[in-house]
Amino acid sequence: MAFSRLVLSFALLCVASSLASVSVPVMLWGDLAGPSMKSNPLGEVSQSEFEDILNNELKDDQFTVVFIDESLSVEDFSRKNSEGKTSFPYLKSNIAEALYLPAVDNVLEVFHKYSDSNADHVTLTENGLSAEIEKENVKYLFINLRDAREGESRADMLLRHNDFMEAMVSKLQEQYDKVAAIYTGEFPSWTIPESHLRTRRATPGLFYSTALNGLRFYAKDIIITSKAGEFNLTGLSGGTTNFNETIMQATLNFSNGSLILNFESKSGYWFLDSITYNGEELTTNSEVYAILGFSYRCGQNAVFSKLNDTEQTTVIFRDLKVQPFFKETNSSDTPQFGDSFNCVGFFSVPIWSGLFVTFVMLAITFYGIMMMLDIRTMDRFDDPKGKTITINAVE
Repeated sequence: MAFSRLVLSFALLCVASSLASVSVPVMLWGDLAGPSMKSNPLGEVSQSEFEDILNNELKDDQFTVVFIDESLSVEDFSRKNSEGKTSFPYLKSNIAEALYLPAVDNVLEVFHKYSDSNADHVTLTENGLSAEIEKENVKYLFINLRDAREGESRADMLLRHNDFMEAMVSKLQEQYDKVAAIYTGEFPSWTIPESHLRTRRATPGLFYSTALNGLRFYAKDIIITSKAGEFNLTGLSGGTTNFNETIMQATLNFSNGSLILNFESKSGYWFLDSITYNGEELTTNSEVYAILGFSYRCGQNAVFSKLNDTEQTTVIFRDLKVQPFFKETNSSDTPQFGDSFNCVGFFSVPIWSGLFVTFVMLAITFYGIMMMLDIRTMDRFDDPKGKTITINAVE
């Protein structure tokens, strides 16, 4: 059981340390061998330097307990709770004889060398320690602090860890002659992202735009869905058009296929009736049309599909804009898109909802005004010395 806990804890330490190279603060106190050195707040202790410090401070073979928090930064040591009290009163009481390193690189990598048969690994959870602490042949005790509670502030959690470390060190000092304690974290709790003056070049978006004879076409993406799967048409290399005053067929050639757009002009409008893909004619439930001289624009998906006996083939145009001219446009001055005829329409659902609410409010206001105008006030009063006023039912 103890061996399985050792292997599992060592694997977790390896994974955590391999994910990122981070710097965290480290505090050592207790029965340290070497003289206390002053910390350098402006420098970072490397992995090799920290290993030398441990070898120097722990050379007397004292029992060492290592408390590993999930996250820890220098700012946590100055954190205060809602009552204005520090979260580490026990650590601050030992600061005079402690060794404090504000930034140590790859702390867990150094601790891996101490994760041998003389080490025991336990975890502090909400229900207490995950296992009993082994006393025989144990020189190093690693305690992972994993007891965060829902709704608890970080200052209160760190205060609980402070009290737990004080109780654990006091308990170990009753069992061993010399005890050294180390407090650190896996990751920093405060991170400041680096900013670079050189910005990364933006990757051009995938889109299709072409100007054929008698046609302007643009689409952000073209997706083909069939029994074989789903893929994008890529590498638009141009195409051909065949048209007269009422009919146009435009062939778009791609590196992995081709599409034929079938246009028709009638009654002052043009229509994209269907498209042809792999010999199959695909139609759409929503009409794609516009006034002659106008372009069709749809920010939503324009879907053309056909369901046969064996499979359904679907072609999806994303952010489509197209306009057939039904005349020769092969000249040095390529015609531009005309005014857009949008697929959403002039009155969308939010606009209709707003108009409906406005009309209801106007109706209520108008009815209230009419009711107020219909109120009749008294304009005749009784004279005590004269004849009594008689008011009939009509009045």
